[in-house]
Amino acid sequence: MSKLPKLKVKWWSLDGEEEGTFDFEQAKDVIFGNRGWAIAFAEGEMVRSYEELLRLAAQDKHKNKEVLNITLLVPVVGGG
Repeated sequence: MSKLPKLKVKWWSLDGEEEGTFDFEQAKDVIFGNRGWAIAFAEGEMVRSYEELLRLAAQDKHKNKEVLNITLLVPVVGGG
């Protein structure tokens, strides 16, 4: 397996848009741990697990990239 890319993760909080760059191995905690309730999109494709993220990174179109872009969307429940 080729070297895994860094992950540029973007999410929104009460303070506004936030972003961080992480090693691929940290993804389990950063994307699927504390923010496990978020919906993750990697390079525009929804990923539901760390294993799916590994498969996506191994695809020909992504395997030589230095960075993969990840967006976390947090579902918001509202009421009236």
